[in-house]
Amino acid sequence: MLKIKANGFPRVLILVLALSLLAAGCGSSNSNSQAGGDTAKNAQEQKFVMKLGTVEAVESVKHQACERFKEKVEEATKGNVTVELYPASQLGNARAQVEAVQMKTQQAALLPNSNYVSFFPPASITDMPYLFPNREVTYKIMDGKIGEEYFKSYESTGIHVLTMWESGFKQLTGNFEITKPENFQGRKIRVMENPVLIAQFKALGASAIPINYSETYNALQQKVVDGQENPMMSIYDMKFQEVQKYMAVSDHGWLPLVLGVNKDWWDSLPQEYQTILKESAADCRDWLREAIAKEEQETIIPAFEKSGMKVIRLTQEQKDAFAAKIKEPTREALVGMLDDQGKALLEKITAEVEMISK
Repeated sequence: MLKIKANGFPRVLILVLALSLLAAGCGSSNSNSQAGGDTAKNAQEQKFVMKLGTVEAVESVKHQACERFKEKVEEATKGNVTVELYPASQLGNARAQVEAVQMKTQQAALLPNSNYVSFFPPASITDMPYLFPNREVTYKIMDGKIGEEYFKSYESTGIHVLTMWESGFKQLTGNFEITKPENFQGRKIRVMENPVLIAQFKALGASAIPINYSETYNALQQKVVDGQENPMMSIYDMKFQEVQKYMAVSDHGWLPLVLGVNKDWWDSLPQEYQTILKESAADCRDWLREAIAKEEQETIIPAFEKSGMKVIRLTQEQKDAFAAKIKEPTREALVGMLDDQGKALLEKITAEVEMISK
């Protein structure tokens, strides 16, 4: 006979029930653990498409950097992030592409910083002429904490900045000799649509005319404008040397390229893929910097001279004369566009430049 306790339940039955509950608990734990593992696995197996548009020529070294970026991302994510490249304004002009990234009809764009100014005024900070004295100082600041803070501020537009690549430092070209500020008096100069750049040429006595990058060659050829500013690499890629007689090596402004992605799309990526995109972007940034600096000296300047363009290497005294004419008017125009946060960023960058340059 079974021994019965005072409460009426057999001891054996109680033991069986206890073991059953313990087994159920272990099974539930294992099931939850498996479910968690499956969720993590599924996240890594998701497929993402990054439609990346630029205004750069297919033959340009900047497009080569995009191809390198595509290769690195796709290899590191085992094909789970596919990068589709659309160079040469295939997805529209720069403004249209910024808007497309904001609306997520295009996940990413690589565009000159000036193209963001009408959406985000602090983008014009890096357009201030003679802000950065050379490449070394520029990279030290933009690759550091202040650069990260600057990139972060773009998120108010719905765009996350992976990093900034570059076209290099800007030079002045024209169908007129360029050795002093007075040479620009009464000239018509093509600019990107940016109040800071408009103020820059106004200070030189010129008329600044905003024209899309892809339309600039025709505007120069047809003498709609007399000159323009761009880094050597951009001048070379767009063959402006065919329609311009002179180039002054002024190094008057750094032209960064914003590698920006839609913020919601970015937030949808697994952390692992975000890290891969960031690291790939930084690797290609460094590669592009070296490639541009090398090509400027070894390929581009000799090609310009061979084409008949006269390359004028401005002395430091001549550069100082341009700086004296344009720095204050452009800073005034810039400050007038900025809110308190933007002004604080400008002051931080300016102070850092002065400290590093000592």
